[in-house]
Amino acid sequence: WLVQAEAPPGALFGNFRQLIEAEGISSADIAFYFLHWVTDLAGAIPAPLHGYKGCEKFVLKFPQSVLASFIRSFPFLPKLADTPPVELFESFLVEWWPTVLGPVPHGPGAIALMRLVIQAQNAEDQD
Repeated sequence: WLVQAEAPPGALFGNFRQLIEAEGISSADIAFYFLHWVTDLAGAIPAPLHGYKGCEKFVLKFPQSVLASFIRSFPFLPKLADTPPVELFESFLVEWWPTVLGPVPHGPGAIALMRLVIQAQNAEDQD
């Protein structure tokens, strides 16, 4: 998944990008797909016998920082309609670079460093 920065762009977006190009899928359709995906995930563990309804997965079993990262990544995903995967992934890494760590790294190890920092998920672990 994008917010974990674990996979390279080809593995992460390759099949999806091919489908987008073959079917002419618009950025609005991509945005809707991911909105649907998050609501589907929210309802993955129904709780009909409890006094509360829905979203038990997000409330009890999902770290809030990870959920926030998913939602924060949504503006990048519709760009797959018009942006090559490597370019999109690199712009994601640059935008997500924590400013408290100084300027965005450049050079041979920059991508690896940015991916590692994003994988930490929590700001205190990124220092």
